[in-house]
Amino acid sequence: MGSIDGIKDLGEIRVSIERGEQLKAVLQFPFIKGIYLDEGAFSEEELLKYRGEIQNSGKWAGLRFRRIQRREDRGRSPKDWMEEAKNEEGFSHFLLRTLDQVAMLQDFPDRKFSTCFDYTLYSYNQAAMEVWESLGAKEMCFPIEFRFQEDMAFSEWAKSRGISTELLCYGHLPMMVSANCIEKTRNGCTRGNNVVSLQDRQNKSMPVRLYCKYCYNQIYNSDVLSLLGLEKEVERLGASSFRFDFTVESEKEILDLFQGRPLKQFTRGHFHKGIE
Repeated sequence: MGSIDGIKDLGEIRVSIERGEQLKAVLQFPFIKGIYLDEGAFSEEELLKYRGEIQNSGKWAGLRFRRIQRREDRGRSPKDWMEEAKNEEGFSHFLLRTLDQVAMLQDFPDRKFSTCFDYTLYSYNQAAMEVWESLGAKEMCFPIEFRFQEDMAFSEWAKSRGISTELLCYGHLPMMVSANCIEKTRNGCTRGNNVVSLQDRQNKSMPVRLYCKYCYNQIYNSDVLSLLGLEKEVERLGASSFRFDFTVESEKEILDLFQGRPLKQFTRGHFHKGIE
C-alpha cells in the first residue's frame, strides 16, 4: 500500500465529499486543487455555504450531480446549476453522471464551466466513447470495469481526440443504485440522509448511503478501492487528474489516508483482474 506522494505530482488531485467533516479534512491539504460536493448529500443551503468555503480556500468548487433524476425532484435541477455557471458564476466544475445531465449540457454550447463525464456514463467501448465525444465530452473518467491494459487503450483513444482523462484512485465503488429505499422498507421513511449497512453472506458489512434528498440509495463495496502503491502503472496511463471519492469516511480517516497511514483492507477493483 503506497501513499499519495507517489501520485500527487502526476496530475491534478481532486476529491468528492458527502459530509461536512470531510470538507474540514480535505481543506487542510494544499495539493488538493478541486473539491466536488455531492448534490444529493447536501441541502441547497449547505451546497452554497460549502462552495464559498472551498472557493475562499483557493481551490475550485465543483458539483457532482445526482445518480437518479425524476421530474418531481424539488429544488434546483442540474440545468439550473449549469445556467448559473455559464457566465463564470457559482460552481466552476460539474461531474456528469446520467444521460439526462448530458442532454442538459447541450443547451450550453459556449459554456465557461468545466465538465467531466463520470464512470457512471457507459464508456466500455470505442463506439460509446465516440457518442460522448459527439455530445461534448472534454474530459472523461476511466471506466471502473477496465483492466490496466484496457485503460491504456482508453487513454490512447482519448489522447488522439484531445480529450482529458480522470482516474479514480480511491473510493468505495457502488455495487447498486436503487430507487427502493432500504430504510423506508425497514422502518418507514426517516429522511435521515445517513449511512446504514447490509451484511453479505461472508459477514462483510456493506455501506448503504441514503440520498433522501432525491429518494434513492447506493450500496457500496465493503472494501475500498485504492490504486495507491501502483504509481508506475498509474503514471503510464497519462491521466490529467486523479480523484478520491469520500463517502463514509470520517475526518480522521481522510487525514490518515493523506498523511500516509496504510489502509487495513482495500481492493484493486478490476485494475488487474478485469471482469468477464
